[in-house]
Amino acid sequence: MKITLMLLIGFVLIFSSLIAQDLNDDILNLTYEKKSPQKAAILSALLPGAGQFYISPGNITAYLFPLIEVGLLYGMFHYNSQGQDQEKAYEFYATGEIIGFENNDPVNGEPIFRYDRDKFCFARDDLILSAQNHFYDNHFNLDDTNTQHFYEDIGKYNKYIFGWADWFEIYSTDASGNWIGPDWRFIDDGQGNKWVGNNPANPGSDYYLGNEELYDAALGRYSTMRADYIKMRQKAEDMYDKSHYFSFGLVFNHLTAALDAVRVTRKHNAAYFSSQDLRINFGPVYINNEICPALLITRRF
Repeated sequence: MKITLMLLIGFVLIFSSLIAQDLNDDILNLTYEKKSPQKAAILSALLPGAGQFYISPGNITAYLFPLIEVGLLYGMFHYNSQGQDQEKAYEFYATGEIIGFENNDPVNGEPIFRYDRDKFCFARDDLILSAQNHFYDNHFNLDDTNTQHFYEDIGKYNKYIFGWADWFEIYSTDASGNWIGPDWRFIDDGQGNKWVGNNPANPGSDYYLGNEELYDAALGRYSTMRADYIKMRQKAEDMYDKSHYFSFGLVFNHLTAALDAVRVTRKHNAAYFSSQDLRINFGPVYINNEICPALLITRRF
């Protein structure tokens, strides 16, 4: 009887040990699964939060990084759109028609544009002739079409100021709006006459009156239209700069998400390995001086 009981207990222990091992593995597999930090990092580098979601849908950063991504994308596209709108605005301001009957050319009734290449060419040719300096022969290279380079030059360089309507009216016309030629101011720099500014030819111009100090302080190398144009261009650049900052933020968000995915993976895997200390087995126990099979669960600390 005792032998039969011992054999039965032995059989139960062996069989229960196998069952316990399967049960142990099943519990661990349900609770933990070793994850790849490389895969998690790549997923989050491509789509922030994806690597964290791959580790566990319960990770808060699996939802935090996508929210940051959406905000950064909105900021980048919003300010880029604002920059494009402002760019169209300053381009139209420069080369668009000045609306209003009073702004038509008094001689031929043609509409006036804030920047006019024909007016620029009139003043440029007169400067070259008056200076008698071959330096100016190749000094002006204004584009013939409305290129990005053209829109940059007319605001950036004083030598292209002649095409602005207010400058041309003040320094190149009489009170009736007729061309009389600019009153150039030169200095001799040892290599010929060098243009340093202009004296007003039409001091009664509406553009000049009330703004004399601005024009005179720059010795005739000033235009209120050009000043406003420069501000508009700067505003567009500010919008584009903000868009670029958000794009840098996107790169940083992807990088940070990838690094965080590695951190989350290591934490997950560390929990997985520590869980291997859990042991579930069947074994004999003494109850009321009798040997009885029992489920034993142990964990090493």
